[in-house]
Formats: sequence, structure tokens, C-alpha cells
Amino acid sequence: MPPAKPRPAGADQLSPTFTAGLDRALRTPLARIVANADSIHAQTDGLVQPDYADYAADIANAGRHLLALVDDLVDLQAVERPDFALLLETIDLADIARRAAGLLAVRAGNANVTITRPAAEARVVARGDFRRVLQILVNLIGNAVRYSQSGGAVQVTTHTGSDQVTVVVADTGKGVAPADHARIFEKFERVDASEPGGNGLGLYIARRLARAMGGDLTIDSAIGEGARFVLSLPTQATRGQDQYQA
Repeated sequence: MPPAKPRPAGADQLSPTFTAGLDRALRTPLARIVANADSIHAQTDGLVQPDYADYAADIANAGRHLLALVDDLVDLQAVERPDFALLLETIDLADIARRAAGLLAVRAGNANVTITRPAAEARVVARGDFRRVLQILVNLIGNAVRYSQSGGAVQVTTHTGSDQVTVVVADTGKGVAPADHARIFEKFERVDASEPGGNGLGLYIARRLARAMGGDLTIDSAIGEGARFVLSLPTQATRGQDQYQA
């Protein structure tokens, strides 16, 4: 058998044309499917059989999963561009952490998981992109809620250092083996693909975004001991510039 031909550089990357077309083609019809399925589940237009309402809920959840995948693919194409850069500004990391926790409050309540967030008066100054930091923390807190058992707890805390600040998202879930720490930050990788969850892109994108802001995203975890994800960001402009290129 002849040796396999080497893949050309960049062959595993999505083209901007592909992701833009995918976004346009799928976003509107998927949003309509989710909206209609939610209406059927809520029985806003009339009563339906209970099993039909449950089917509608499943359809709506599947539609949201596909919408999230489209979002991740668009982000994946962006963060892998060689010229990808973020415009950094002064942000309050504690405020963003509180906002992210608030966005997940309903989901956590439905799962019987409590979220402890930074105190209302806490202020932690960092350099970063507000929207992207919020995206990272929503991903981390959402994962922590998803993998926590009923009655579990998620703690979101901030810490200040001399040249960087951190926000830690800690859960009481089953944890991640040290052998899997590197793998979970790779594209399309999940510790247990049989479990319900994301598409394996969230942590990869989150780490790329953190590093594009001059920071990093790491994990401290062991089986049976929960997981601690640590997002670090600089406290001042890196290299004297407000634009940081990944």
C-alpha cells in the first residue's frame, strides 16, 4: 500500500466562506424550529398530548445544540486565522464573573446546583475583551453546572496578583483525570463522549481566546475531586499595546 499523502498545511481549517455560508443557511431555519418547538411544548396555541409536548422539548433542545455548534464553528474559524487579534481594554473581571453566573442561574436552578459568585462589591481590574471574557466564563460555568450532580455546587472566585488576575470556576463533579487534562483542550475532544454535553469545541476556543488576550486557561482536577478551571488575564497592557494578536 502506498504511503498516505501528507495533508497540506491548513487543510483541517474551515474557510471563512464555508462558515459564513453555514451561518446564513442554518441560523434562521434553526431559530424557527426552536421557537415553534418551544411554543408546542409550552402549549401556547392549545393543548397537546403530554408525549407530544415532550417530543417538542427534545426538538427544541436539539435545535439549540445545533445553533451552538454553528456559533462554535464561526468562532473556530475566527480564532484560527493567523491575523486573529482582540482589542483589549480595562475590564472588571469580578463584574463579568457575576454576569456570567447570572446568565446560568436558571439552568443551575433546574439542575438543583448552586452557584456562588464574587461579592457585589468586589472589583478586579484586568485587560481583556469584555464580550470574549464573558463567553469564556459562560462556557466554564455552564460546563460546571452540566457535570455537577443534583445538590452540587459551583464556586466562582477571583484572585488578584502583581501582574495578572484570575477567576476560578470550581465544581463538585466527578473530576477529570490528569491524563485527560491536555486532551480536553483539543478540538472536538470530550472526556466521555457518551455523556450529554457540548460538541468538544468550547474549551479549545476558550483557551485560544484567553491566550489571544495575553492570558491562559488551565485545569486542576482529579477523579472524584471535582474540577477547577483557572482563567488568567494580565492586569495591564501587554507590550504597551491595546491590540493583542494570538
